[in-house]
This record gives sequence, C-alpha cells and structure tokens, in this order.
Amino acid sequence: MVYTTHMAIKRRRRGSRVYLEEWRSHREGKKVISKFVRYLGPEGGLRPKGVGSIVDRIQHGNSRRAGAVRLLWSLAEDLRFRETIDRIGGRSSAPDAPSPGTYLTDWAINRVLDPESATQLGPWVGTTDLPVLAGFPDEAFTKDDFLNALDIVCHDEPAIAQVIDHSRDLDIALSARWRELHPLPRGEKEVVAYDLTNVMFFGLTCPIAEVGHNPDHQPRPQVNVGVVVSRHDRTPLFHFAYRGNRNGGGTVRNLLVQLQSAKVPPGLLILDRGILGKRFVAEARGMGWHLLGGLSKASKEVRTLLDATEVPETPVSFVKRSKAGGVHAVKVRARLWEDEREVVVYTNADKAVADRVERNEALSRIGEALTTLATKGAGWSEAKLHASIQEVAGDWKEFLHVRVKRGGATPRVEWEYRDREVKRAARQDGKYALLCTDERLSAREVVRSYLGKDFVEKCFRTAKTFVELEPVRHRRERRVRAYLFVCMLALRLQTALRWRLMEGGIEEDAVPEFQERLLEDLSRVERTEVRLGGQARTWYLNVTNRVKDGLKRLKLPDLLKEVSLGPGSGPPL
Repeated sequence: MVYTTHMAIKRRRRGSRVYLEEWRSHREGKKVISKFVRYLGPEGGLRPKGVGSIVDRIQHGNSRRAGAVRLLWSLAEDLRFRETIDRIGGRSSAPDAPSPGTYLTDWAINRVLDPESATQLGPWVGTTDLPVLAGFPDEAFTKDDFLNALDIVCHDEPAIAQVIDHSRDLDIALSARWRELHPLPRGEKEVVAYDLTNVMFFGLTCPIAEVGHNPDHQPRPQVNVGVVVSRHDRTPLFHFAYRGNRNGGGTVRNLLVQLQSAKVPPGLLILDRGILGKRFVAEARGMGWHLLGGLSKASKEVRTLLDATEVPETPVSFVKRSKAGGVHAVKVRARLWEDEREVVVYTNADKAVADRVERNEALSRIGEALTTLATKGAGWSEAKLHASIQEVAGDWKEFLHVRVKRGGATPRVEWEYRDREVKRAARQDGKYALLCTDERLSAREVVRSYLGKDFVEKCFRTAKTFVELEPVRHRRERRVRAYLFVCMLALRLQTALRWRLMEGGIEEDAVPEFQERLLEDLSRVERTEVRLGGQARTWYLNVTNRVKDGLKRLKLPDLLKEVSLGPGSGPPL
C-alpha cells in the first residue's frame, strides 16, 4: 500500500517581505488536516541545501524487520556459511533461485531470532530483509525449498543403501574459518571439552531415535548429540549425532578421528565422568592428545582408591569455594588398568550433602514401595514379583537385599538395607577421582580445569533454550542429521555474537543479558524506502541509542546506515 501526503508551500507576508513555509496536509474523513513542517526562508532568497528540499509528495513502501537479521547475516557472511555449504555440498541450484547455503543460513538465523515460527519459515522470512540481502523475491522462500536444501547436508544414496552425511566436512571447514578469524594466543594449545545431551522426539519415529537414559526418566525415543567446544572462546567446533541408546564411552572413537581429520593441533581433551578407558587413553596419547576426565565409581579399582585416599582440608589442598564448603584435592599414585598412574582425588562438600540426601530419599521411597509390594503381590508368581522388584529398585539395587518367599505365606517379599554398602557409599559422598595424562598439571589445576568444563553444558543450554533444539519435527535419518546441523549453525551465530561483544568491552558475565537485550532491540528495527519528490532514500525505524552503542561495540556502526538511492531510482519496496 502507498500512502500519499500532499505538501504545500504557503506564502506569508510580513511588512514588505514574503516568507515561505512548508505545510503537510492529509484527509481524515471529510476534514483536511494541515500541519506546519518547516520554515523555508524569504521568497527570492537562497533555497535550503539539498536537491528536492521543497517537495509536493512523500511515498513509502511497507516496512520489513531488518535490524537483527542484518546483524546475523553479516556474521554468517563473515563466517562463510553460504559459501562453505554450497562448496562442500557439491550441488548447484538454478541461477534464478537461492542456493542451498542461502536457505540454510536463513534457517539458522530464524532459529536464533524466532524458533517458534519453525513451521512457518517461509512466511517469516518474507517479513524480514533476508530476501533483499539474498537478492531474491519473497516467493522464492517456500517450505519445500527449505526442506530440499537439507539434502545438500545429508542425503540418501540408493546405489550403496547408505546415508551420505557432509556435516563432518562442513564442521571442519567452518571451524577452520573461525580459527582463521580468531586464532589462539601465541604458544597456547587447544583445550576442548566433549559431552553428550539427549534430544527428544515427540510422537515421531526415526531409525536413529531409540529409548535411552535421560535426566527426566521419560521413556521417549531420543537421539544423543555430542558437541566439542573450545575452552578459549566457548565456540562449538564439531557435533555428532548418535543413536539414543549410545552412552559417552561408545562415542569417543569418532571424536578422535574428527580431531585428527580437522588437523586440530593436539592439546587437552576434557571428558565427562565414565568415558575414559584404557584403550581410549592409549589411542589419544598415540595421537598426541592429553586427556582429563572423571573415573566412574562403578569400577572396583576406583572405589578402592577412594576408600584408601584421605583428602585433608588444608590451605595446600584447597582448590575453590563451593556453596556448602570448600573443594580440596590431592594427587596420588595408584594402580589403574594394570598400570601405575597419577590420579587426583578431590572432595566437594556441596556435592557430599546432595549425594547423601539423594540416596537417602531414593532408598526411603524404594523401601516404602517394597513394603507395599510384599502385601500387594501375595498372589503373584515369582517371575512377576522379581520383575516388579527390579523395576522398583532400579539403579539402587546394590543397597538392598531382597528375597522372594515361595508358597502362599505372606508377606511374599522380605527386604532390608545393606548397611555396609550404604556406609561405604557415605564415605565416598562428594569424593571423586580424576585422571589427567598430563602429569605436569597440579591437583588444583586438574580439578579447576575439570569443574570449569561447564561451558559445554552452557552450550547445550543455549541450544535447547534459545535455539529450541527440541522437539525434532523430522523422522527421516537424513533430515534429522541435517536439521541438527542447522541448529549448530544457529549456535555458531550465537557464539560469534557473544565473542564480538566481549571484544567490544562487555564483561563475560554481562554478555548473555546484553546479547539478549540487543537482539530484542534490533528485532524492532524496521527498514523502509521512501520517495521525497525526485529522491529515494532508505530509512531505518526504531534505531535507539542502545542499538547504536551495541553496533559500535560489534564494529558494525554502518550496518543500519541510511542511504540516498538518488533521483530516478525505482519505486519503493
């Protein structure tokens, strides 16, 4: 719709001189409303500076959301998202249509700004400046086009009955570009952390989605997503998609291959508890990588080590302060995996309290359930009773002694706590063992590095909270893998913005709030084109001082610069 406003020049006589004034008029119902605009000076005098200062009509087109999408598009272009995807995917598109890299870049921007509109991706893009930035009309961005673009990342190959996944090569190229723009400080080696998270499927099936362990104990199909994150700049370097029943220990071999393929200079790899094993340690050391990870208490060797090691609470052993006390650590030599190794044992007063409360609460609940079962299952078969006991006890069965009596006597189930096991576990509450193959690090450095790996968990939190990784709305394996890649692109954009803000002087603790507020402010910035007589200009609306300050910190002060399109330009958009 084009709005028309009539401009008029009025002559006002003062004594022997005539002065000119510019007035704007528009119709409201049957009335014509006139409003003074500006004073133009004496008749016959100098005209105000600028061509077309006295105009008789203003035209402007519809506005588009421009601020946030232009910022993220600029970051994506800097990181070469489109170029990398189109080059590695190896598939060309028609010259009159956007490339797959363009579609997936736009999709990643949508995941950052408005993930709730995922089912209306095409219409959402049409309300923004993304078509203008890409150089294609709004109708070029349809749902089918976005879905088809996923096939450049991952597609079925009928000839070999396999899924061809390019996400590994894409991750390698994109991470190399990141390091090119943001190299490590001279002499510093890469320190990365690896962890897994589960991604739920809601009512959908997928070949790689299987029921597995998750914090919410929900029996739903899921895939496990692994991410490698750099400690230096908190950027995600690589990601992996595994079947939902895979645990951390079964995923690390791919990790070493990925690091080697990416030619990442060997440094320190930090892993979550329970992943380290004798074979993996040997393979990693053979590639030049040092490992740091927690040792599982399920191992008899580790439990014996924890029982035999006392951690004194002294200034020498102090590591850091926790909510309920302090963290202390010592380094000891112990036999592990048929060899003498240096192991760090640390205690965490806060975790000791939490472990004790969690165990006591769980065992108390299980005890009540078993007492009820003893009477309720009086007429059940032994097989049914054993199955029910297994279900009730779960992972806590080592702390219980349960016996099923034969015959019709009641109660059929007798049980008691294994006090010795409960006391043994209590001695190990808040006590943990860490293995670090770099023996040059002190006990304090080892523990601080391990506890400081929460930047991986924050990465997952960003992916699930802001990018809204869940729910997965695809069911084909190739589409699921490609969708996860798009979400990782969005995560890369979030990280790039965060890093730019830190370089712009925002303190690390203040970055999340500043970043969220800046994107909200930029989301209100709209672009429109106006015609003033013979001139056409681009205007950005709702540009506040806070927006200008943010763009200045990002070293993008001209991102929303208003420009003149010159006389004779085409009609407004």
